[in-house]
Amino acid sequence: MWRVIGITPEKGIKDEQKRIVELLNNGIDIFHIRKPSLSPEYLRYYLDEFPLEIRNKLTIHYHQELALEFGLGGVHFNITSPYIKPIYGNLRKSFSCHNLKEMLETRDRFDYVFLSPIYNSISKQGYKSNFNLKDLKESSLINEKTIALGGITEDKFEELKSIGFGGAALLGSLWK
Repeated sequence: MWRVIGITPEKGIKDEQKRIVELLNNGIDIFHIRKPSLSPEYLRYYLDEFPLEIRNKLTIHYHQELALEFGLGGVHFNITSPYIKPIYGNLRKSFSCHNLKEMLETRDRFDYVFLSPIYNSISKQGYKSNFNLKDLKESSLINEKTIALGGITEDKFEELKSIGFGGAALLGSLWK
């Protein structure tokens, strides 16, 4: 199953929540809310702007406890924000990985993992890929639980599918 996942910019933009709803209604399957600088109080205000009927398509990166409070569908973790199983029950769970070793060690514990940057980043200047796509394809290590992130544009979807990725996450190409 191929998934397209959107990720918010760190800094807010005008009508961001409205644009996210439009994207979810037009081909984006899940949207990750990544706002590291927002306090829980501001994040509550931000989340409250989303209609109830699409909140199950939202995944939160910080202040994961708000996922249950707002009826969100998922929680995201990384090396600095570890997964605590009892709190999050049946929510969709994902994790950020930046190398194959980390991906292989974590992938089975999550619904999916991001592997990045697959291409040179659009949103982070100078954040270059360390992956060789030919090697990734030949390794057979990539599967449907691995989501490509970093420098992703829609024209790269077919190449990513041929490598075995289960989807692509868009950040820079959505907001630049």
